[in-house]
Amino acid sequence: MKKKQPICINYIFQGYPTFYQPYIPPVISALSQETSLKVKVKTFKKGTGEDIEQLPAYYYRRLYETFSAVVKPQYKGLNYLELKALQQQVDVIHVMDSYLNPKVYGLLQQTATKRPKIVLTLRGGDTYVKPWVQPKWTTFYKTYGNLVDAFIVMSNHQKQYLHTRWKVDLARIHVIPISYGVSEKIPPKQLQGECLTLVSAFRMCWEKNIEGNIRVVKHLVEQNIPVHYHIYGDGPDSGQVFYLIDKYNLQSYITYHGRIPNEQLKLKLKDYDIFLQLSHSEAFPTSVLEAQSLGLPAIVSDAGGMPEVIGVDKSGFSVPSYNSELAARLIIGLFKNSEKYKTFSKAAIDHVQEQFSVAQEVERLTNLYINLSCES
Repeated sequence: MKKKQPICINYIFQGYPTFYQPYIPPVISALSQETSLKVKVKTFKKGTGEDIEQLPAYYYRRLYETFSAVVKPQYKGLNYLELKALQQQVDVIHVMDSYLNPKVYGLLQQTATKRPKIVLTLRGGDTYVKPWVQPKWTTFYKTYGNLVDAFIVMSNHQKQYLHTRWKVDLARIHVIPISYGVSEKIPPKQLQGECLTLVSAFRMCWEKNIEGNIRVVKHLVEQNIPVHYHIYGDGPDSGQVFYLIDKYNLQSYITYHGRIPNEQLKLKLKDYDIFLQLSHSEAFPTSVLEAQSLGLPAIVSDAGGMPEVIGVDKSGFSVPSYNSELAARLIIGLFKNSEKYKTFSKAAIDHVQEQFSVAQEVERLTNLYINLSCES
């Protein structure tokens, strides 16, 4: 397509915004302020906010597609979204909900220089889990993986996994981690009181290793460490939390809060001492970034991109997901050494502000869009 300024970008969502992606709107808003970009958000369902367009109902879209196929036979087979992108001379279509990838199959079959560039963001499950159990994902990577102009992934580990397992060219994979928010001047935390407070915030599913996290508390209690563990989030496996609390007799040591709005969660995070997340599978957890931005040292697993979220042995520790006992020992080491804890807290704040601010994500995305628009 003909290069022009500003670069016209369509972001594609099922609905916008979404509860489990609260970090996206600040980035979209900041990108909209870039003079080199013209940003539009397209949604198939709910859409609220400035420059957000909810696409017409399915029946109307089908009528439009049928009519277009008669008027312009060369575009037969393209859907409403694709036809509009060509008509409006969109430069980049960025699919943010990766399961919407079929919505751009028609364009991917067109000559690359005569269509918008296609960008697809992968969050984790679409790389590590779904292709193993859902044939549509392996078919997508095999058929279209090396036609998509750019995949955005959260970590170097995810990039290598996508290349090694699903054979996507490395040159098409770009590591642009999610950001935690706007940098603020925050003092390092200091341990307060006699009781150690741990916190986790994640979706309740097998990937998050609910039992492994709870077993950390079990080990701490066995070592006579005064501790209380707070868990936030919901999901299909939330019943595990109640079962495991009962199984290990930890009713006095664990509180399950369920799901709360992200803004409320960020206000509460600062009241805790250490963030815990021993996931079995993870691309790049936002909650760990948010916790570190507030000065909480983090104990995370070595799965996926988890070690890339923290400054290993500086702002937190990374352990095998199954080794709850080691995680407990490292937590005790921080709890019993207030100066070390304060040093880790400061390092956590510095690490996140230096690497994962909204401004940095916007700069990386803008550079990607500019580079793609220059290709022909």
